[in-house]
Amino acid sequence: MRYLTYFTTDNQRIDIKSNWLGEEKIYHNGKLVSSQQSILGSYHSFSVIEHDEPADYQVRIGIRWPARMGFDIYRNGRALLLS
Repeated sequence: MRYLTYFTTDNQRIDIKSNWLGEEKIYHNGKLVSSQQSILGSYHSFSVIEHDEPADYQVRIGIRWPARMGFDIYRNGRALLLS
């Protein structure tokens, strides 16, 4: 099940997916870049090359109040999405 699809300002696609067993997967432009098991949320970190330059991403997934999933996405230490 897809939780979130996010497009950066330079058209990079980040997909956050999870299944009922708690397996979280992060995709960058369709390529799997991180996978973890979690029930209450987790922290994903990965590096990719974008436009011939390295980009470091951090994705935080967790439960937010009231009873919803929250996502924070950072690129090179700068917040792209905070929920």
